[in-house]
Amino acid sequence: MISMHRRGFLLTSGAALAASGVRAQTAPLRKIHIGVLQTTGAGPMYIALAKGHFAREGLDAEIIPFDSAQPLAVSIASGDLDFGATSLSAGFFNLAAQGLVRIIAAQGRDQAGFPNNGLVASNEAYENGLRTFADIKGHRIAVATQGSAPHYCAGLLADKFGFPLTAVDLQFLKSNPNMVAGLITGQVDGAIMPSTFALAMESNKQARLIGWIGDVTPWQLGAAYTSTRRADADPALVNGFLRGYRMGMHDYYDAFITPDGKRRDNATADEMLDIIAKGVDQSANILRKGITYVDREARLERRDVLHQIVWQKAQGLVEGSVDADALLDRRYVTFLPE
Repeated sequence: MISMHRRGFLLTSGAALAASGVRAQTAPLRKIHIGVLQTTGAGPMYIALAKGHFAREGLDAEIIPFDSAQPLAVSIASGDLDFGATSLSAGFFNLAAQGLVRIIAAQGRDQAGFPNNGLVASNEAYENGLRTFADIKGHRIAVATQGSAPHYCAGLLADKFGFPLTAVDLQFLKSNPNMVAGLITGQVDGAIMPSTFALAMESNKQARLIGWIGDVTPWQLGAAYTSTRRADADPALVNGFLRGYRMGMHDYYDAFITPDGKRRDNATADEMLDIIAKGVDQSANILRKGITYVDREARLERRDVLHQIVWQKAQGLVEGSVDADALLDRRYVTFLPE
């Protein structure tokens, strides 16, 4: 499965460590595979790899890009991947209901002032009145898959603006590239998609950006996770991964976010943008406009994750019961104050 999703970010931790001028460890590095989506939210992971943070933990990490979150989560549960960091989804929570996965840290948040998931309208639909979040009612709006982060965003918007989600003609187009094609061809009127894709479409005048979900209804978008088997059997590996990952979070936060949580390019911003641009195959100029918010210490908003579980079950997308206390693995994850 891994080979099917390779895209070309072939730098591994061992190569990153050598390139940084740091003497490699005498003990052989332990190979790990990490799954991500090719969005700005994966930035801290690419940074941790390129800056040698994983290698300093004795890990030869390779990042495997995926087009959507569901196959990534399945690859974690099956053992094809060691770790993943991406948005949460119904597929993920179904694996959690089977006791197969554990959340070990936070990834990005949809946060006011930080582009993340955006609503875009086709040029034709924009001219015909699709210009605000509330206007999605009655329109054909694309999201990647049922139970995906964009689907949850559509539910948050419906709750925020007071109409049932059934009033939106949701179209499930399976992947971000398919949503781009659907907007260009007029198959859909609008789409909810990550900033990496939304900003590229706006820049190319292929669609019109309506706004960012986090500006009106913030939520915990993503998490880092591993299989239950690995969390139980190999805490040294999990903790080594987390130390490297958190160093990537530190570098990302310090480059793009002020100490009080506001968006600003700091001294290392250009260096970090170059690393992320190579990883997600986008221009640094576009990525600069779509920096995602992360907590510097990768702390998770527990309350919203619990809400996501309830919402997914209400949509009939999660079978069985999710043991939230087991899913949020307190041996590893830390939480934001409630």
